[in-house]
Amino acid sequence: MTTNEMDPSENKVRRSGISHRWGRKIVELRHMALISIPVGALASAGVSLLEYICNGILWDHLSHEAVILRLAFPIIGLLFSGWILHRLHVSSVGMLNEVVLHYHSPPESLSIKEDSLKALACISTVGLGASLGLGGPSQWLGTRIALYLRHYLGHHRLFRGITKSHIVLIGAAAGVSAIFRAPLAGTLLALETPFSKDIDGPALLPASMAAFSSHIVHGYFFDDKPLLPFASEVHANPKTIVAAIVVGLIAGFLSRRFQRGLIFFKRVAAPMRWYTRAILGGMLTSISAAIAWYFYGDTFTLQAGLPLAQMTFAGEVVGLAALGLLVLKILAVWATAGTTGVAGLLVVTLTVGSLIGASVQPLFPALAPDVAAAIGVCAYLAANYNAPLTGIALSAEWGGTGLLPVAWIAVIIAAWIGEGLANTPAKIKSRRNHQDNILEANE
Repeated sequence: MTTNEMDPSENKVRRSGISHRWGRKIVELRHMALISIPVGALASAGVSLLEYICNGILWDHLSHEAVILRLAFPIIGLLFSGWILHRLHVSSVGMLNEVVLHYHSPPESLSIKEDSLKALACISTVGLGASLGLGGPSQWLGTRIALYLRHYLGHHRLFRGITKSHIVLIGAAAGVSAIFRAPLAGTLLALETPFSKDIDGPALLPASMAAFSSHIVHGYFFDDKPLLPFASEVHANPKTIVAAIVVGLIAGFLSRRFQRGLIFFKRVAAPMRWYTRAILGGMLTSISAAIAWYFYGDTFTLQAGLPLAQMTFAGEVVGLAALGLLVLKILAVWATAGTTGVAGLLVVTLTVGSLIGASVQPLFPALAPDVAAAIGVCAYLAANYNAPLTGIALSAEWGGTGLLPVAWIAVIIAAWIGEGLANTPAKIKSRRNHQDNILEANE
């Protein structure tokens, strides 16, 4: 390449006297920043708007209505999302799965109408209280914003050399960072979920830059505080290590059972008409919430369940009470995601993980309730998404290094046992074949 053919920025750096090697590094860094930071800021603004509509406008008001009305809202929400799925001629929309599939097979075209309908289905599901959360939708929204930017500005020289796969990861990292209030964990989760035992290393730096800018923007619109009050210190001793091993084992095996139950529920509901599936899913979700209200005093199983997770950290829900709510929450998620619910399981994973830790805590009093809940969250997150690095990063980012000596043990064990909700297409196909064989044997 001659001097005249070089990028103008590279020519300027060379004329400044900086060596060719470091000059290219500076140009590359500037190039990534000019792409990643706007993507992060726009993705975070989109996630902030989605969160405000679902929580600030809808559920924060509807959740204060009479119990009978609260129990009716999930049915209405799933009916509306079911109608949208019917219009789209699909039986379900897995938002995180779309991110993974688009990484491995980027879409040839984009449809604003189709994406708008999916976003409306998500708003009706989460905003009206059905038992899902905004983690997956935030990751999906980040990737869509990034893909649209590349689609409309792809002719600009800044986007040359940025593949569709990498722009997907950059947007995904920004989306997760915003909803999680955790830029490091958001970056690693975006890079880990497309694989079973790997990450996309070249995308690490631009994804980190997008996640950091997203975190700042979302903190401006909402807040940048952790979603859950992780413990900042725990003493590593034989008792706490044994407890961490038990939590990791339970989290890993529950992750496998959860996924098989969800697939089975979808298989049973698939032959039904869309409105039958919607009513069935809404009624089962509402029944679980009614049972929670009758025995525990509130409709804890609706929406993602973060208020319930925060109660586990405060030690207000432990032992058999936590175990009962764990069962009800899983049934509600199966009912919502297995029928016409359109949203995500990422934030729900935090609630389920905290309930795992709270259920085990009375057996291991050496663990304080907030420590047990934090270990459960990190372990179940790692198991559900084949994301051990994310689980370890989250424990450090929300709790500090004092939690790491025990949390990483549970994370590694859970990730080793768990299958992951999103991996490479080859593993997805293999797992589906295995699940089909199991279902045929049961029939």
